[in-house]
Amino acid sequence: MPRFFLILASRRAVRAALAGFCALLLVVGAPNTVRAWSEFGTPEEKPLAETDAPEIREPFFAFLLGMVQSDSLGTWTGAELQALAQDMDRPSRFPLQEFVSLSRSRPDSAGAVRYADARVQAVWHIVLREALDRPMPYSILGYHPGSLRIAGDIVLSELAAVDMNLSFTADDEPVHRTVTGVRVFAIERGYVVLDADGWLDALLGAALDDSWTFGFVVGREEGRLLGLGVSVGREGRPIYGEFDFANDKVLVHGRPLLSALSRATRAWLNADDGNLPMPWIEP
Repeated sequence: MPRFFLILASRRAVRAALAGFCALLLVVGAPNTVRAWSEFGTPEEKPLAETDAPEIREPFFAFLLGMVQSDSLGTWTGAELQALAQDMDRPSRFPLQEFVSLSRSRPDSAGAVRYADARVQAVWHIVLREALDRPMPYSILGYHPGSLRIAGDIVLSELAAVDMNLSFTADDEPVHRTVTGVRVFAIERGYVVLDADGWLDALLGAALDDSWTFGFVVGREEGRLLGLGVSVGREGRPIYGEFDFANDKVLVHGRPLLSALSRATRAWLNADDGNLPMPWIEP
């Protein structure tokens, strides 16, 4: 077991004894006819080749998905998150010093069945010292495209993992692929908004747009970990973006498989069913 998780297990046991609680970034029907647009372009770009690096380079993502994998529940302070990142000996792009707390808990019986054909496995609650408005930590098309605004109080529902059989077209040929272990993280309270700089928006035009994030998706393509952000533009245009966890980068061009995954998960990642807040309305 990696040292990071050994340290985590030790701290978890101590916290459980003291506090008295237990130890500690999808279903498919017919293909969606709404075509999603990639925030980062349209030509296909494959993830980078496998490296000797960890499967998830960013410490914060490694922690979150580690808790998902082990189905762990608990509450962690910002200081603990910083310490865990230091234990992994890799810098984080996230302002962990701004975290007050992060928790993963079970939904109540009514909350578990609010999404059609899906079950809520857990509820994440993130509390920051204040709402953040900071430069986008990842580059897109060679630029840091603007500011990333994040609410100070965010709640996400994590839907239970499912395998998704996706159909799409690549090179004018029909393709069928299965993405396994797909989990949707739907932002039910708060917001994550990318505000593109005006000069860059004018320069790149249709290749960049402001985006309001409905949620995040993870899964596996033939064993390889996938990451996806599912968003909407100011004029209602569906937007998605793929993330490469191993190389800690946003992929410049969306792939047809990820476009299909984006379309399928919008069955839950939308504001029409009343589970998610209406986009572009900030408290």
